Amino acid sequence: MELYKSRDRKNVKILLVNPPFDYYSRHLLIKEPLSLGYLAAYLRKFGYSVSILDGVAGETTPVGKKWHYGLRNSDISVKIKEFKPDIVGITCSFSLRFDATLNIAKLVKSIDKNIITVVGGTHPTIFPEETTKYKEVDYVIIGEGEESFLQLVKKIESGKNSSRIIVDGCAYKKNGGICLNNKTSFIKNLDTLPFPARDLIPMEFYMNRGTILYGLGKRRAACILTSRSCPGKCTFCSMYLTQGSVFRSRSALSVYEEMEELVKKYHAEEIFILDDNFTFDKGRVITLCKLILRKKLKFRWNTPNGVRADRLDAELLTMMKRAGCVNICIGIEAGNHEIRNEVIKKGLSEEKIYKTLKICSKVGLPVVGFFILGIPGETEETFKDTLKMVKNLPLSMIATSFYTPLPGTQLYNECIQNGYINQNYWKKLNRLNIPIVETPEFNQQTLRRWEKKIYFEFAKSHFWPLVSSAVTLQNEFLKVGLIKRFLTEKFGIHI
Repeated sequence: MELYKSRDRKNVKILLVNPPFDYYSRHLLIKEPLSLGYLAAYLRKFGYSVSILDGVAGETTPVGKKWHYGLRNSDISVKIKEFKPDIVGITCSFSLRFDATLNIAKLVKSIDKNIITVVGGTHPTIFPEETTKYKEVDYVIIGEGEESFLQLVKKIESGKNSSRIIVDGCAYKKNGGICLNNKTSFIKNLDTLPFPARDLIPMEFYMNRGTILYGLGKRRAACILTSRSCPGKCTFCSMYLTQGSVFRSRSALSVYEEMEELVKKYHAEEIFILDDNFTFDKGRVITLCKLILRKKLKFRWNTPNGVRADRLDAELLTMMKRAGCVNICIGIEAGNHEIRNEVIKKGLSEEKIYKTLKICSKVGLPVVGFFILGIPGETEETFKDTLKMVKNLPLSMIATSFYTPLPGTQLYNECIQNGYINQNYWKKLNRLNIPIVETPEFNQQTLRRWEKKIYFEFAKSHFWPLVSSAVTLQNEFLKVGLIKRFLTEKFGIHI
């Protein structure tokens, strides 16, 4: 293909799109597209004209048996024609939204075939060559996008004969084939990144939407990222594929300043910290909490993506609670030692789990326990170990998910080798959190039965603490709206 001919960068217009999509439920949790916010801010830092078209920020309307989230093609087409971009970047965070991503790429090319389309996100990162094969896709950005996208824009500006700029983490068509440059470089100092360009994101839509993540979100809420990647080597996790294997974090001061902006400029009352390992660096979190307390910044926050039990202690948990933390989520995954540590390589002892949860209870910090059902190797006996743990731990709530094999991970490859899944299973998915894997020990019906059993046993074993915390309004998870949505989503019960 021909690259975009050289132009003055002040005249190059870049449009970043968050595609609207269809989903089977109207209760899907959606959050502001911080990845596009970061990308836009980074491009502006280098003098480029950039805008964000958030196609999700619209009405949720019924379409047949599904619900459409966001704008219609006709609305998006009008906005693209009005902006007249030279380059359109499209994000695809989930495989379920890949069709929605392609829809935007096709729409762009139907408006003007000379507009260059660039696709990025988790799915294109895992399937870069397959994504690039589509005629509507000119380039795929692999993994962390800020530096790679900037390199690509510079290469496009330089003209089709330019070969002096190598784009790290990029796939594109060349001579009838696919040229793939794997991602090798990641941003070491995250403090050099500007805050996400929230002025380009319809923040009011998200902050008032009521996207409730484990108790928070009833008030004006916003999201923040304070670190990237995780040093853990869990066999089910694909984090290292998109963000590298080295944990990188922003300084406590940088995080505080963004929180202050969210509170004072956007009037956020609650903040979701979306890190995958927020408490990995204990000293950083304690410094951040001290800044919040010293500056008397008032807001409530939690850790909805989960933290590790072995990175928590009494000092840290006490400081977090004092600084406004309302609850935390802890990834326990399985009650059986072999499943937790030999199969998924969590590296987390039962002793540490019980010790940490006891401290959380003493500090008065509610905990959601994350558990995965259907990990290969799971049996009725190993599931009983999970039930035992659920009944005995001082948890305020539990959240289960069915194991979903993520392409590129060790456990995914083992599932393929053992015939537990088809390599292209994700193409037939139409919803999140459904049973996928079947082994000689369990099938989809077994997993549904386990799911009902674990919630029943949790409710029975924690009945009086749950009733007490609900009556006294101390349990953020026991709200009528949340309970109704939970029953509808999990078990199809409408009340």
